[in-house]
Amino acid sequence: MNLPTDTFCLLPWISLETTPVGTVRPCCLAEDEIVNDSGQAYQLTECDLTEVRDSAYMQNLRQEFLSGQRPKTCDRCWREEASGRTSKRQHTISRLASVITNPTQWTAAAEPLQFLDLKLGNVCNLRCRICGSWSSSTYAVEELAHAQRPKETFHYRMLRAGAWPKNNDVFWSQVAEGVADLRYIEFTGGEPFMIEEHFKFLERLVDQGLAGNIEIHYNTNGTLYPEEAPAVWSHFKLVEIALSIDDVGSRFEYQRKNAHWAEVQANVARFKQLRNQQANIRLQVCATVNALNVLYLAELAQWIEQQAFDFVYWNMLHSAEYFSIAHLPESAKQLAQHRLEQAQVSIDTQAEFERIVEFMRQGATTDGSELCRELLLVDQRRGESIAEALPELAGALGL
Repeated sequence: MNLPTDTFCLLPWISLETTPVGTVRPCCLAEDEIVNDSGQAYQLTECDLTEVRDSAYMQNLRQEFLSGQRPKTCDRCWREEASGRTSKRQHTISRLASVITNPTQWTAAAEPLQFLDLKLGNVCNLRCRICGSWSSSTYAVEELAHAQRPKETFHYRMLRAGAWPKNNDVFWSQVAEGVADLRYIEFTGGEPFMIEEHFKFLERLVDQGLAGNIEIHYNTNGTLYPEEAPAVWSHFKLVEIALSIDDVGSRFEYQRKNAHWAEVQANVARFKQLRNQQANIRLQVCATVNALNVLYLAELAQWIEQQAFDFVYWNMLHSAEYFSIAHLPESAKQLAQHRLEQAQVSIDTQAEFERIVEFMRQGATTDGSELCRELLLVDQRRGESIAEALPELAGALGL
């Protein structure tokens, strides 16, 4: 692939991410939202995608990459690369090399929109510990139930903002008009299988005769199996279903409230069966490494190795920072490092665990007080106990 520098990223040229609350970012790991000339974040209820892509913000970002700089908004990728991990920037270049059209010359102007990362609102059936109102409507409802002035809270704003796909017919028309060059679409969430609008969008792509050129990627929490989706999916070049599974058994249920491990396992089996029936289906697992599961990754890895997934992605949580393993207290880091180094896993997984330890060790160690406050607050709200659910972590944190 023709790339101008070693630190170059494709995404500012060919892609956009729509966030769960209707703003826009260059990609899902960018720390900043794209802003207009007044410094205000673009809102998809008020602008079109062309305006965003041609903005001074995006042109400046592209120029930074062309100049060989490392843009500040991309710090999460730079931190992962410093720990020896494959960043989203690198993964994108590898993953899309055979899919996208590679220009002969890169300039600060946008290339045709070939990749869309669509987070179509925050509708979700789970209240995951590492999530929040930004990405989960049920989490927002839980927060509002314990707020003294609900309509004055961040959670209320997020709940309303997360409904943007249902209130924005213009967005769907704009996307439908600009799909000729699309080659890759990601649907995340919220929970994408709960968002009917996206299935209608896929049907439109089929009707336009474009589906055979497009690859789809989902991140789903594994609690749902969309019964009617396989008929639509059969028309697309490739459909990747990445199941977000961070732990197993009762620990999984503690970390992902409302989920039932037995149901998720049953859905994994159904997706495997679908893969056997439709040649364009690929199954992945996306395990988000965070403070709650880092002590238990060996057991998760052993389960994963039994499932014959087509791809395994160990995703590093960056935000909220108190949930990041990079900011655990030293006692927890020492225990996590010992467990990861002693894990009985495959050679490939052990190499990944070494990179996870390196990422953890590069972060600024904290006393863990903010993490403890959050854990105990949610425990009290839900009538749960971290000491019972995750006793080793509770001990390392002094809870």
